[in-house]
Amino acid sequence: MLPPTVIRSCPSADNDFQPLSEYQTHTPETFFDGKPILYFHDENVKAWISAEKYEDLFFFSKPSADDDTSLNPTPPESYALENNGGSHFHEERVEAFVASSKLILFSHKTKTGIEIPYPSITLHAIKNFRHVEKPDDDSFKFAGVYMQLEFSREGGDDDEFSDPIELTLVPSKALPKEQPSTEALIVDPLNNERTNALFNQISACSNLHPDPQNEGEEDEEGDEFDRVIFEGNVEGDAVDGLPGVLRGDANGGLPPPMPGSSGWITADNVNEYFDEDGNWIGETGVSGELGDGAGRVRGRDEVEEDGPNGQDNGDDADAKRPRTE
Repeated sequence: MLPPTVIRSCPSADNDFQPLSEYQTHTPETFFDGKPILYFHDENVKAWISAEKYEDLFFFSKPSADDDTSLNPTPPESYALENNGGSHFHEERVEAFVASSKLILFSHKTKTGIEIPYPSITLHAIKNFRHVEKPDDDSFKFAGVYMQLEFSREGGDDDEFSDPIELTLVPSKALPKEQPSTEALIVDPLNNERTNALFNQISACSNLHPDPQNEGEEDEEGDEFDRVIFEGNVEGDAVDGLPGVLRGDANGGLPPPMPGSSGWITADNVNEYFDEDGNWIGETGVSGELGDGAGRVRGRDEVEEDGPNGQDNGDDADAKRPRTE
């Protein structure tokens, strides 16, 4: 996995990216230079993380010495969390940029953000929430994007087991300028729409960055040339555990021919087997032998020697009824 990049200034949605809608209107001159494509942007997102992991993402505020609850999740979304409103979580408001290059989260409070490489997002899904005490109250139902992040650490052992970082992003209302009112404690009606857009665009950008190939995969010999052919007495390298199954040509050619098949007939060598009228000729160099009568056109008299359509005309043969209109 790749490490995140810590940033100290917030990107500008207008100046540092090319909008997706603009990018889709014309063919770019190059696919390797230019600004990253901005797939999604949201200025008001609540980020939740466990109290044990918040320092791993750098942009979270540190709790004050006299108030360790200052980072707890805030209403109205906190009403959906167990453990007294999610006291085991830390919350930070961030501005989210889903760009073609990386997922960027920036906190204006701490003036710090991170750029998350998409291969480091090992899992992401939509998570639905509801009020703990009023589960049927639709005004408190909302959704967020749950993610699991895995970062490589400088000087760390890649094989060393470490728990992933669990992060939840919840699009929410902007902070009110005045004292919160009753209306301010209602979940944003556009929460589901914003959450779906955030999830879908993270998915789209993740598809642009497939997981890197594991070391050693490309060193495995012959796997990409494995082919299955029929069982028979054919010379070739057998595939372990599959009796009668042989490994195909490593250069991408056809597997060995079966006994008696006289080789493989292709568009390049068909003239060695048939003439222009489609008659079998079997010139020198054709391997194997054909059975009796193979490749020979039989005349009608020979075919109907015993009767029409090869039927026996003997005394014991059942006579066909003539066709009637």
